[in-house]
Amino acid sequence: MSTMHLLVMSLGPVQDFIAQARRTRDLWFGSHVLSELSLEAARTARRLGAELIFPALVEGQEGAPSVPNKLLVLVREGEPREVARAAREAARERLRTWGLKAWHDHPQLVDSGALDTAREQLDTLLEFHAAWCPFSTPEEYPEALRRVEGALAEHKRLRAFAPWKHQRGGRHKSSLDGARESVLAHGKREGGDWKRFRIGRREELDAVGLLKRTGGEPGQFIPVPTIGLAAYTALAKRTPAMERLVRECLRLRQRKLLTFVDAGERAWVRDFPFDAQLLLPGRWSTYLEELGMARQDAERFGRDFVRPLLASQGEPFPYVACLVADGDKMGETLRDLASRGSAAHQALSRTLSEFAAEARRIIQEEHRGVLVYAGGDDVLGFICLPDALSCASKLSRAFSAAVERGLEGWKGDAPTLSVGLGVGHVLESLGELLDLGRRAERMAKGEDRNGFALLARLHSGREHAWRQRWPLGPVKALEDTVALRESGRLPMTKVREVREALRRIPRDAGALPDEARWRLVLVGEVRRVLARVEVGTPGAGLSPHEAGLEWKEEETLEELHTRVEDWAERVSLAELLSRATLRTPGETRGAA
Repeated sequence: MSTMHLLVMSLGPVQDFIAQARRTRDLWFGSHVLSELSLEAARTARRLGAELIFPALVEGQEGAPSVPNKLLVLVREGEPREVARAAREAARERLRTWGLKAWHDHPQLVDSGALDTAREQLDTLLEFHAAWCPFSTPEEYPEALRRVEGALAEHKRLRAFAPWKHQRGGRHKSSLDGARESVLAHGKREGGDWKRFRIGRREELDAVGLLKRTGGEPGQFIPVPTIGLAAYTALAKRTPAMERLVRECLRLRQRKLLTFVDAGERAWVRDFPFDAQLLLPGRWSTYLEELGMARQDAERFGRDFVRPLLASQGEPFPYVACLVADGDKMGETLRDLASRGSAAHQALSRTLSEFAAEARRIIQEEHRGVLVYAGGDDVLGFICLPDALSCASKLSRAFSAAVERGLEGWKGDAPTLSVGLGVGHVLESLGELLDLGRRAERMAKGEDRNGFALLARLHSGREHAWRQRWPLGPVKALEDTVALRESGRLPMTKVREVREALRRIPRDAGALPDEARWRLVLVGEVRRVLARVEVGTPGAGLSPHEAGLEWKEEETLEELHTRVEDWAERVSLAELLSRATLRTPGETRGAA
């Protein structure tokens, strides 16, 4: 029987590379670069006769920015070493050619003497690892997979550190990674491509950072404030004040002072196709001055066109959600599924590719969001806060449906999707927003996986976090709490009183009699606070059940403490979501 080889290839760097971003286009294009390099490696392997297991490249969708950085390939004939080498060189050549386009397309930006430095930076960026294992029969496939995964993990521990050969010395370092030399030109940075790509006067970019910044067209990248304020602009779009503001923005676009944002399939962007930080009090003047407008003209713009809108519609609630989702126990499932052979892996791979396409539609068309990356069971995007809960829920259901199709007839536990929403101010740095999203995703996974977590950092710096598993209905629990807050029956003053009671009552009373007494005190205090009828609030007081707070009689004092704290965090987050839900002027909210 002929010998086959199972080949696995990994391309990086991943997380740090993507996170090194100062603008939305840096973030999106950094993810796009890695996806394109993986796609180039996958295409090369397939041209050499190898059979792709992961990812599945669906015909007609190869240009989708959803190719993961890890490739699993079946080499039926030929040498796996040659396939891996060709894939690596194809990816490197793609990066080199792509990165050096700036020297031809944007000569105003680059130092002509830094070409060798740029080439070295591009050639040394890619981290490529490969391992392969021979096998002869389908029954040997699981063992081959185990061995090749182990070999790849060991190989990743080895790093070759070659010295820089084209350091010029005395140059500023990149503002994105602080390690590579800047390749930007010296002198004045005014007009032209400097303005088009919003490269600041003190900003420095290496060849990789320059590729991120100049890749694509500036208008195709949706600014984070535009995402965060999408609900506000949707509510205001037909008002006379908004129509006047849009007309003025179009006039400034003709003067090349503003960039028009390309909506593409995201119809919601058309409500205000500009950077929505123009709508934030105290920000529009600084933003317009950065784009070259005189201070007095920028102040006049705000006075004549923005303030009338804020006077009629109120100020926007400037928060956005960073959504990070990841499949649970995928590795374990793939190892168990290997007993069915490579065809079973390919079937699952196809449905995961379908899920990635579905994630794009859910985020960008069904909800007001922007997808940064969707590769198999990984999703990263930014969502308008009022749409975030629904989006997270739909992604979870879509993933479950995709996995069910891919695992038809499978008797084991199916993988699930943990989803984290990190909420921060729209003017937070991208790095901070990404950190919030990733922390929320880690919290969502917890110890038992299949979870949802909401983590919000207010502009004051205070954080609130809440987590629940999907089977328990976390989205409905939050929506019910939002409705209760908006009814006015649960003022935030009561939540603050409950928090104060928690601070006064110990979590662990030690001896059993003291534990029981303190537990009764905590239960009684919570009941008293919730049952009290306050002036100005509608209806009677609330029982714990009506307030969405349940506990069990057998719970310890510490467990009860945790449950009440969890409830208080949920109400605080519901208050945040309630404030993000835009209403027409004159509509009321719940009591404070």
